[in-house]
Amino acid sequence: MREFGLDRPKSRLLTLLLAFVLPGAGHLYTGRYQRGLLLTAGLVLDIAAIIRLADANAARHLLFIVYLGITLPVYYFVSVFDALQTRADAKDGSTDQLSPAIGLLIMAAGVLLFILTDPPAALIPWMDDLAEMAVGPFLLAVALVLWFSRAKGDQSMFRLGRFTAAIFIIAVGGLLLWDQVKGRNDVALLGKWWPAVFILLGAEIIIYSIVYRKAARKLRFDFTGAIIAIVISVVAFTVTQYAELPFRWLDQYVDLNGTQDYGEEKGFKFVKDTDTVPFDAAAITKLKITNPNGKVTVRGGDKDQLVIDTEVWVDVTDEQEAEQIAAKSAVERVSDADSMTITAKGEPYGTNGSRKPRMNIVVTVPQTAVTSQDPAASTDNPSADPNSISDLEATETSLDDSEKNSVPKMEVTVDVNNGPVSASGLIAPGGVQLKSDNGDITAQQIEGPLVIHGLNGGINLQTVTGNAELSTKNGAITVDALTGNLTAETWNGAMTLSGISGSVGADTKNGKIAMKEVSGEVKATTLNGNIELASRVVGGDWDLDSTVGEIKLRVPAAGDYSVFGSVTFGSITTDLPLTVNKKTVRGTIGSGTYRIQVNATNSIFIQLHEAG
Repeated sequence: MREFGLDRPKSRLLTLLLAFVLPGAGHLYTGRYQRGLLLTAGLVLDIAAIIRLADANAARHLLFIVYLGITLPVYYFVSVFDALQTRADAKDGSTDQLSPAIGLLIMAAGVLLFILTDPPAALIPWMDDLAEMAVGPFLLAVALVLWFSRAKGDQSMFRLGRFTAAIFIIAVGGLLLWDQVKGRNDVALLGKWWPAVFILLGAEIIIYSIVYRKAARKLRFDFTGAIIAIVISVVAFTVTQYAELPFRWLDQYVDLNGTQDYGEEKGFKFVKDTDTVPFDAAAITKLKITNPNGKVTVRGGDKDQLVIDTEVWVDVTDEQEAEQIAAKSAVERVSDADSMTITAKGEPYGTNGSRKPRMNIVVTVPQTAVTSQDPAASTDNPSADPNSISDLEATETSLDDSEKNSVPKMEVTVDVNNGPVSASGLIAPGGVQLKSDNGDITAQQIEGPLVIHGLNGGINLQTVTGNAELSTKNGAITVDALTGNLTAETWNGAMTLSGISGSVGADTKNGKIAMKEVSGEVKATTLNGNIELASRVVGGDWDLDSTVGEIKLRVPAAGDYSVFGSVTFGSITTDLPLTVNKKTVRGTIGSGTYRIQVNATNSIFIQLHEAG
């Protein structure tokens, strides 16, 4: 048979390549069909389960998803290592004899794949609950496999640490299962119980010294079991207790906000006592407010004390439990000579302590040190003639100097994970920074540079003095009456901008851009949407670009600007003395100081701005 190549030894390189490309393929090539089919089916089921859990609720099933993700490289390692081992056993040309049990397992894998890829609507709630409950039993199964592999191994070898690893994995799995059943957060005890590892390891050493030493059993440390136990324990504690970890260096690499289960504004409401804090507005240069879940309102006040009003919402059915949670939830303040940090600390509750109560905070910031400057009090000569030019100049100089010395360069920062943000009546020469991952952001009556970053929510500005930088991924942007330059960006949302005294940079991937009365330079771009701009003044270059949409302009009859425009499809309409030639429009009004560049896929409309 060998001369026909039927029992030729299997290629080591091809076996390795197949096992690496697809776990199980190397086994199929070497004739080990049972292991090969089970490895391939297990890998496909693992990937399908990860996709299904992530699509259903990634935050709810994050721990299970992480564990399933960790098993993926295990499949590849077993595939490559075991395929090379079985290749050596397959040199005689023998192959596995398939059994009915293997056929049933493969059929079961196919049924599970059908359910995972296209789950029936009636089963989805059951599947989600089962997946949430499955983490504990999954770890218990891993511990049993680890323990019984010791019993089936070399009886002349004592693997130090395997018993400790198995016990610790059982403890982690048991705590996770207990927390799911009882709605508790006892897995946090791992942060206190981990020294028990050394106690268990010491017990193993004693057992070996007393019981097995005379049996001349060899001693070897179980690195595999130790690594498995460490990975399982660290992952379980990190994922379930991330919000309570004493460090935050992971925040720059990953966004784990979604792992929190945020309570809603329903259930039981508790109003905390008002917290009144002495606040030297002339000395404080930085004020930071942080709230994981809930609305933050920061506003200017006319008193000399900072006031914090807090309400707590706990959405549980037991009022006594809600009262206990609310009592342990508090707003913490940390102050030093020139800064103050205000942080909402909601008491965790629910399964694994992953749920946070909703805490709405209203912070009233004193503005008296900024606004109380009295021009009359700034002169040392009360009898000076108010009509004297020299006296007026001296008064203005004295006022400017005193303002520079007394007005603090206060910077206000608000950071919210889940909830809206509102800022009003603030004078912050150092700037105002507002951020919310999930909620609308509103700012009005602000004096000072403004930076707003959103994720899922709109941005609304009204009457702001200072440059503004706005960005969000999902939400509309509205600006009315801005004295300063504006930079606005959103991925999915429309923009409505009016009364901008400075330059405008507007960019949206999907949405309309509407602008009125913009007196400076304009650069507006949208991939999918119309652009409309109406202004009585052209005070800078305009650059408008709509990949899919129309552009409509209303410009003054008297001005100094030149127009260059082109369309890919559609038409060009204008009532100005401009030259239209098929798909282009050109012309100059006045001296042509400023340039208006218009590029549109669809039509362009350029009309005179109506007076009034």
